[in-house]
Amino acid sequence: MNNEHLYAVIIAGGRGTRFWPLSRYKKPKQLLSLNGHQSLLRQTVDRVLPVIPKERVFVVTAGTHADGILEALPDIPRENILVEPVGKNTAPALALAAAHLLAQDPNAIMTVLPADHVIGPNDKFLADMITAGEVAEKEKLLVTFGIRPSRP
Repeated sequence: MNNEHLYAVIIAGGRGTRFWPLSRYKKPKQLLSLNGHQSLLRQTVDRVLPVIPKERVFVVTAGTHADGILEALPDIPRENILVEPVGKNTAPALALAAAHLLAQDPNAIMTVLPADHVIGPNDKFLADMITAGEVAEKEKLLVTFGIRPSRP
């Protein structure tokens, strides 16, 4: 697969109420640094940059988080920060991103990433992401992956 059509869409609209009192209205979970270094959002962006250039990284967020997201990601083009008109959870956020990508690149392969996950090792993740993109492109399929559950 030629990666020129591979885009990252990072979902960063959640309030992170389970992280209270660390996360607040103005500082949602994706802007927290749980390991003392970078925010979860910054880690997510940096995770994909070896394969997807910053011009093809999009972040979908709520209006209340937009300023914090812009401040946290000064290297991501401003027009790639997509602000939901109304927060309605994941499916409408992905529809907004898909509409933007379709207008920009009708052959886009959209990789969707939550902004609040810790993933490693990164080289294995990127290899799996590229493989998933190849399958999605060739077979015209939706490809998902995650951790194998160890209990119900």
